[in-house]
Order: sequence, then C-alpha cells, then structure tokens
Amino acid sequence: MEDLILNGDVYSCLCELPSNSVRIVVTSPPYWKQRDYGFEGQIGREMTPEEYIGRLITIFDKILEKMTDDGVFFLNIGDKYLSRYGKSMLLQIPYRLAYHMVRRGWYLADILIWYKPNHMPSSVKDRFTNTYEPVLVFTKTRDSVYKKGAARVLEVPLQATPWKHTAVFPEALVAELLNRVDLRDGDVVLDPFAGTGTTAKVVYQLGQSFYGKRLYSIMIEKNEEFVSIIENRAKIKKVIKVKDIPYSWEAIKDVHLPELPEPKVLLEDRYGEICIVDNSQEFMAFLKGFFTEEFKQYHREDALFFLGVREYNLDALYYSYSLNRYGYVLRNMLVVKDKQTWFPVFMFAKDTKRVAYRFYIDRVRVPPKSDEKRNWAETEFLGMRVQDILSKNAKKGQVTKIIAKYEDGFPRLVEVRWEDRTSIEFAIHPLEDEFVMEGLELFCPFCGERLENPFDPIGENICPKCGKELWKNLRSVPVFKEPNTVVEALNELEKYKAQSTKSRDIQFSQIRNIPSRVMNTKFYSMDRVNWGASPGARKVMLGEYFTKMRLYRIDQPAIAQYLTLLRKDRGLGVHDVVNRLPDQYKHTVGHWFRKDFGGSLPMPEDVELIEEILSADTQILTILKRTGLKLQTVKTSVKGRNGGDYIKDKTSTADLENYFRKLYAPSKEYLLAIDRHQ
Repeated sequence: MEDLILNGDVYSCLCELPSNSVRIVVTSPPYWKQRDYGFEGQIGREMTPEEYIGRLITIFDKILEKMTDDGVFFLNIGDKYLSRYGKSMLLQIPYRLAYHMVRRGWYLADILIWYKPNHMPSSVKDRFTNTYEPVLVFTKTRDSVYKKGAARVLEVPLQATPWKHTAVFPEALVAELLNRVDLRDGDVVLDPFAGTGTTAKVVYQLGQSFYGKRLYSIMIEKNEEFVSIIENRAKIKKVIKVKDIPYSWEAIKDVHLPELPEPKVLLEDRYGEICIVDNSQEFMAFLKGFFTEEFKQYHREDALFFLGVREYNLDALYYSYSLNRYGYVLRNMLVVKDKQTWFPVFMFAKDTKRVAYRFYIDRVRVPPKSDEKRNWAETEFLGMRVQDILSKNAKKGQVTKIIAKYEDGFPRLVEVRWEDRTSIEFAIHPLEDEFVMEGLELFCPFCGERLENPFDPIGENICPKCGKELWKNLRSVPVFKEPNTVVEALNELEKYKAQSTKSRDIQFSQIRNIPSRVMNTKFYSMDRVNWGASPGARKVMLGEYFTKMRLYRIDQPAIAQYLTLLRKDRGLGVHDVVNRLPDQYKHTVGHWFRKDFGGSLPMPEDVELIEEILSADTQILTILKRTGLKLQTVKTSVKGRNGGDYIKDKTSTADLENYFRKLYAPSKEYLLAIDRHQ
C-alpha cells in the first residue's frame, strides 16, 4: 500500500478503488454556484440545487461501496441562498442532502458545527451573517470507528492559503475530525475532492507522529495544477491518470410534510412569533401551524418568526425547507451552542412582494472593539477613480482637486472631472458614512415627536405621542430632518460653488493617473466568481475608489406615498405624469408610486423633472437630490458587527426570546398609540 493521487473525474476515480477498502473519508465538495474551477462538467455548476444534490448522492453511493463496514465519512458542505425579487431564501442544501443519503442507505451518526471565529464579514442587513458550516458524519452502520462524546461545536479559524484554490478547508479542522476516529495502523483516508491536498497534508503529519502506526491517503483531484500542489505538500509520489467514464444522475424530489402530528398554531403577537420547543414532534406540529389560514390571517405581512427545537432530528432540519414552497422564506438557520452540543432556531418570514419584513439588525449589533485608525495623509486621493452609480450611463471620473478636508485629513469637498463636465462633490467620512446615510430623522408635523418608523404601507400610521394619523394628506406628512454636520458641509459646498470663478474646462487627458500597484497575489489570474467573500481579494483587485451615490438611505414606500399625495394634491393621475415626461420614462414612472417591492426611487436627475411637473420645490424633493461620495474600501462597520447566525451566550428560552424580539418588535410608544387610536 502507498499514498496515491488519482487524477480524473471523481466518479471515474472512485470506480478504480476496491470495495471495502477505505475506512475514513474526509472531504468538502464544491458548493453549489459558488466557484468556477475551469473545466467542463464540474460539480457545483448544475442548473438547480436539486440536480446538484442528486449528483452528489450518486457519487456518495459509490463511496458507500468503497468504505469498510466500520468506516466513517466526514462531509463538510456549505449552504446557499437563492435570490428572488430582492429577497433570498436559504436552501438547506446540507440537510436535504443528508435526508436523501439516509434514504439511500447511509447512517447519519452526527452533525458537527464548524464555527469560524474569523469568518468573512458581510454587509447584509436583512438577515444574520453566515458564520458556520455543518460537518455531516455518516457511517455504514451504527458500529463504526467514529468516537462520539466530544463537543459537537468546533471553533476553528479559517486558514489563509497561497494558492488560487480559494475554498478554505483548514488543516486544524481535518486534524480535529481525524482525532474523533479510532485510527488503526494501515488505515486509508480518502478525500474525493482533494483540492490543494489539505487532508493529505494532515494525514502525512499524523503518520509522522503515530508511534508506529502508518496512515495512507488517497486523493482524487481533476485539476492537474492542484495535483502538483498535493504532490509537494503531502510528499505523495504516485499519480495515476484516470480516464473519464460517463455516468448519470437524477435531481432529487423533495417530499411533503407528513400527515401527523396535528398542527399547533401560534397566535401571540401579530408582529412576530418566537417558539423554542423541546423535541422534533412539537417542532413539526408548530411548523405545520404555519400552513393554517388562522396563522396566516392573524399575522402582519411583514412579521418575523423564530422556531427552534432543542432535541432535534434530521426531519426537523429537512422539513424546515418545505416552508419555502408554501408562502414563506427561510432566512437563517441559527445555531445555538448549549454546553457541549447545539440546537437550531429557524428564522422565517412571509414570502411577499408588498413589503420588506421586519428585521432591525441595528438593535442587536455587537459593538466594535475599537475605533478604526488610519493616517489619511498617506492616502493619494488625487487621481482616485470615481464612479457615478446613479447615472444611467454609469459615468466615470477622477478626483482632480481637494477643496476642503476633515480634521484628520480625509477630503470633505473634492473636484471631480467626468467625461463631459466638472463637478464639486461632498465626500462622506468612512468613520461616519453609515450614520450619515441612515441619518434622516422623521418628526410628527403636529407635535414634533420623533418617529421610529417612516411609513407603514400595510398598517396604521399613528404618532405615538399625539395619536394623530400621519401620511393621510400633505399636511400630515412627517417632517424630514438631515444631520447638522451634513447640512453644514452642503452649505459650504454651495458657498464654494457660488464664489468660485475658475474655469473648469480642462482636458480629461490632463488628469493625473495613478498607476495600479502590481502585487504578488493569487487573485490576479482568477475570475471574480472565484474571489469568494475575501475582503483582501476585493481590495487588491478593485483598489480603493469613490462611488457617487444617494447621500441617504431613504425608505422607498414613504417616498412613494409622498409623491402620491403630492400628485393627488395637484389633481394629476399617474398617466398625467407619464404623458408630461419623455418617452423613455413610460415604463419607469409607475414604479415611483408603488409601495411594494416593485417600487423604485426616482434618480436625482429625475427629481428636477418631477419638481417641474408637480410645481413643487419641497424639502423632501431636495433630500431626494442629495448625493455624496463614499470611499469603497475594506473596513470594519462603525455601527458594530452583525451578530451572526451562531449564538453561544444565550441558551435559556427567556434570553433567546428577548434577543429575537428586538429584531421585529415595534416601540412600546407606537403600540400604545395604536391602542389609543382604536
């Protein structure tokens, strides 16, 4: 016996192995729609997740043949989101795969959670950041070399690699998995998706210190570039090229919810529900309660639901996906660490186009550890790229002059030369950009009370202090207030424009171009799809640059309601507005007045046309025209970190309920105002 690399298609290579010859399998296959490995017929590029799962099952059937009766199969596989009209659903790929593998003869011995303390950051604001992946532990029978009893949550950091293969499978994770096996002299460890050979490297290291025991590794890899890396990394000398053989697979067919148990219905809070049950039988009952008309009619369309189970089984993990087919969206599967084990809590929302569901992530952010410090004087801003993402033609420009700076040297007002003109722009400081962009405040026009929510398109809009109805007519539209610091900067900008008499008629070719820095990085020869979520990849490949964008994140339904009230006050219908605009606006204008997911905000250049048609020059329309430059760079959020989908400091039901309720509950003052109004 000797260490071996099989270079070829995974199914063809598996066919070369003798039956009952492999005791341990450790692998992480390509994830669905995650990367492009550069060859035809690769796994992970299937049209649907059902085809992807079906193909893996066919390959794993072959692994089942090759494993010894007491063997163990560690399968690390990540999940995926599927986007639909601005929302996205969690596909539960690992657990749907596990469910169908069990039906094909596998025994699911365990589900481990690999939590990544240094997980990739995410800018997502309508769900929790993904911070973990499952490791499914399969065996042929209940009697195997897998040793149970250890902690079921593995906190293992991601490992940086110098290779283009950006799928990160840390050596420490493989070592921890192999430590859970009763290893014997002569055991064969297989990785059918070897990549750069992390499994082989760990097996080689263990073999060097195993007190006389010898472990052997068989690595299967299609990419010849990776084969050479494995040879050097794990000191494997024997490589066999295997000719591809055709094989077929079928997409899986998911099964419907079982008839039993009878549904249980949660009817406690129309804004959302939280239910942590003890066992899978209860879980299935409450899950089925989601399907009842009583449940659907009672809750608001933007309600948020949390359903967890402490003593779960595979059915609970599998059937949670079924709600995606029946009017709901599974947004997260949260993992709650409880001593040495874990349990899932699923976050659902109604599948609707009319409104965004309630999710106030700012209420549960983890404060940043320290302020981000940077010497902006060392950054070259002259010549820096500027991209106007609000322009219909995606105009590009460059910074040609720094007019004013913040105290720490970051530019506040800059001159930008575009292809066809020159403009003076306000730049938002990176340590303030999130606060500025979300800095608009709304106040009751009657009593001056600050309003927490801008506009509720499916409920009542009542001032929590005076109880008067808002958004009913122009008189009852809330007052918008901009941050004082922004107003001061914009006034300074207008003053500079008025006083400046210098000609800006310069040639674009005269602008100083800053050459790109050539760095020795693995990302340069890779397609963008293969950068993954690496902040380093984005910064190296795209550099730092400004984008011209809306100065504020503005609630679209609120603006649609305001434009509707303004239009009606002028005695105009939507078609009247359309007819007064150029032909290219024919299919655009209607979206400005929609308060659902089909709605859109008018571009700043469009607002000037709206002002002319509606004979209006109002504060709100002025705010819609506000723009600013935001520096696109890699940095920590100044508002704090999204807590992530791994929870380890809240295990009691009361703690979890308090935590989750913050995400959807309206203010107490608002609820009291509604009660008084009713």
